[in-house]
Amino acid sequence: MWLDKIVRFFNVLTNSLSTFLNSIAGFVLVAMMFLTSLDVALRYLFNSPIPGSIEISQYMMPIVISFGLARCAREKGHVSVELLISRLSGRKKAFMNSLINIFFFTLFGLITWQSFLRAIGMITSGLKSEVLAIPIFPFVLTVSLGCGVLSLVALKDFFESLMEALK
Repeated sequence: MWLDKIVRFFNVLTNSLSTFLNSIAGFVLVAMMFLTSLDVALRYLFNSPIPGSIEISQYMMPIVISFGLARCAREKGHVSVELLISRLSGRKKAFMNSLINIFFFTLFGLITWQSFLRAIGMITSGLKSEVLAIPIFPFVLTVSLGCGVLSLVALKDFFESLMEALK
């Protein structure tokens, strides 16, 4: 069936992309932990904190969050309330899940598009951080990338639910 091939393609694509982005998020999270620990230690031991450490941690956070979203969605780790859907039969439940997933895909597709446009606007305006004068647009692009992969996961889930509803 053609739908089965689409699901397999999106399964491989989203698995590799979400795993790669999640690995980057883990690395950045560890770097953020070391930066914060070193900043606190230097502040209390030598009364000399790392200049801009809070700003750097602030800009690491969108990478950690947006790059971890897709992997969490692939593993069905997000909180979901299935109070009404759990009472439905198999096909009706799959149909409702497909509607929810297409809404999810549309919502995060719009977030991807708007954050990409926001990053383009930041490039043209030359917006930079206050302390270290770091350009902000790369961090907005990471949000766009993370949400884009998350929307692909939602599209894969839509096709899986649709395939189950059509059986």
